[in-house]
Amino acid sequence: MSRLRAQLLRIQRENYEKNLRQVKRSLGSNSFVAKYGREYHRYLKSYQDISNKNELLRRALASDVVYHGDYHTLRHSQRSILAMLQELAGKRDIILCLEMFHGKDQKWVDLYMAGGIEEKAFLNKIHYARKWAYNWNPWRHILDFCKERKIPVLGINTQVEDPEKSLQARDVFSAQVIGQALIRHPGSLVYVVDGDYHISPNHLPREVDARLLPLGITPQRTIVYQNAENLYWRLAEERKEEAEVLQIGSDSFCLMNTVPATKLQSYLDWLEYAEEGYFPVRGNWAELSGENYFSQLQSIIQNLDSLFQFRFPMESLERLTVYSSRNLDFTEVIQGTPELRGQIRRINEKIRRGEGFLLEYKEGRMDTYLIYLPNSSINQAAEEATHFMNVVLRGPLEAVPVGQDYFYANVLTEALGFFGSKMINEKRKAPTESSLRLFLGKVKQGLDSPNQAETVKVSRLILQHLHLEKRSSREMDFRRKFAPVFSDRTSMPQIFSTQLGYMLGNRLYYAVKKGLIPLKDIRALFYENLSHPGLAFAAYARFVQQLKRIRPPMPGAREENSRPFAASA
Repeated sequence: MSRLRAQLLRIQRENYEKNLRQVKRSLGSNSFVAKYGREYHRYLKSYQDISNKNELLRRALASDVVYHGDYHTLRHSQRSILAMLQELAGKRDIILCLEMFHGKDQKWVDLYMAGGIEEKAFLNKIHYARKWAYNWNPWRHILDFCKERKIPVLGINTQVEDPEKSLQARDVFSAQVIGQALIRHPGSLVYVVDGDYHISPNHLPREVDARLLPLGITPQRTIVYQNAENLYWRLAEERKEEAEVLQIGSDSFCLMNTVPATKLQSYLDWLEYAEEGYFPVRGNWAELSGENYFSQLQSIIQNLDSLFQFRFPMESLERLTVYSSRNLDFTEVIQGTPELRGQIRRINEKIRRGEGFLLEYKEGRMDTYLIYLPNSSINQAAEEATHFMNVVLRGPLEAVPVGQDYFYANVLTEALGFFGSKMINEKRKAPTESSLRLFLGKVKQGLDSPNQAETVKVSRLILQHLHLEKRSSREMDFRRKFAPVFSDRTSMPQIFSTQLGYMLGNRLYYAVKKGLIPLKDIRALFYENLSHPGLAFAAYARFVQQLKRIRPPMPGAREENSRPFAASA
């Protein structure tokens, strides 16, 4: 195992164990939850084989019922649910069963899905914030898709006052609803989304089977687990942590779409900013404040400094202010700082696209920094933390690059940002040449939304750039080919260079991880002041030459079906 790889795993372990201790403290002593957890983990001690999306879908399509485990605070979890539904819709009639809705509220669910009641009124009618305190936004996307494809949605939850009986009693109620759906809709695929612990074979699936057995019905099932921590550590030891679908047994799979520390951090973020702090937490979802973002950034910077061996000047954090989407006071800073006013259009574009950003400016004679983070995404926090380290280490720019020099300076800046975020969350994905070609092919065939002209244009530009890279490394050839882009005053060059940078950063990460490029080459780039003409392009061309024979892992199920530039979120 390489030194860098060992360091990455050590930091991941440390972060996971720290988060795990906090989660356990928040839950307190709950023997019933602990027992359910032990029974659940009994089925995830090992895996049979590394599988793939196609095998999972084949098995799901051959089933009568799919049980998909959900980690309620992790957006990757809900995204995987939506991705599965998108793949299955049209191939089978689907009945979606959701834990987030109570059975007694079914009339309101039906009315909402039929478009007979507005969202706000619906959430009030079912007392969403009280009964299901988790973020509504990921579920809105799932329900919008179900409305579009006319997929019925059933609520399978119920209120149980006795905490000792709650988990099992809810399984019993859910099993009744699921069993009725299987009987009433023969030939349909009943797709069940329930909390991780509930989908254990000896929990909800057993209750369903017990109710159908007297009727002579034995449904074929598929169980979809997500992000089993012990399996991730095992994969890491086997140098297979990029695996995204594991086959656990003949009827069960596990999706691996985030690292263990990030999974637990999503719960801690939710817990800390909910209105009350007991289990289960009640209250509305709240955005993180800038103060808490600052602590997160500081921790990320310390981890990156340990990996890169920078001896980063931590005192520079005293000159950094962090803002969240709940605090727009940074607009006053921009208005009051002449050197920042010229960036207002770029800033507005970043905010419109839901992206974070870093600003550097002078306050008196002091170098000062401002970071804006729109949400609690670990990817964005790690990216902007890396950008901050970059600007501190390279020092103030001697001159602001323009045109082609600005374009390639931004490519390298974004490559470093992505590289740093990948070291914190190695499950982060970047666009790939194959994913861009697949996307454009779908648009051409009318299989993807044509109302994204900007994304289509940038995808084509990236592919043209990659094609030219294979034929030439002369600066003149790139200037001639992309001169209109370099001089474009719209947001197009920024988006183009950002995504090109993400792709470079992704490839650099795998090259360093495999020991094909020394980490010192990346470390040196942090110190480069790319103010002078031609320096940025020369550095980019140098890395492209080094990376010619290096290919990152092929995209998995989620990447093949996601938007090309989802990695910026």
